[in-house]
Amino acid sequence: MSRTPLISICRRCEDDDESEAGNGERLYQEVKALRKKLGLKEVFDVEGVRCLGMCRSPCNVMFEGKKRSTYVRTQVHAVHEAEVVVQAARAYAALEPGEELPERRLPGLSD
Repeated sequence: MSRTPLISICRRCEDDDESEAGNGERLYQEVKALRKKLGLKEVFDVEGVRCLGMCRSPCNVMFEGKKRSTYVRTQVHAVHEAEVVVQAARAYAALEPGEELPERRLPGLSD
């Protein structure tokens, strides 16, 4: 595992109604663009994955890192929560070993 935390976003997530709220590809692209714009490439990694196994409640995001708890979030809004994902990733990267990220800092809902 990389030294920097990894944020995985399911790129295949889609709502049944095809709204942009549940578009995983859009969320992934938005988070990547914000990470670059804010100069956070050294702070956390972001990857688009094929599936996080929670297809019934898109969009899905996982925060994982060495000596950190793993957080899986569902129903992350692709349009309105990309910035929240980036803020949470930044806070997650700043955690000390054994420290937990407060629930209110994370986007969407817990798995």
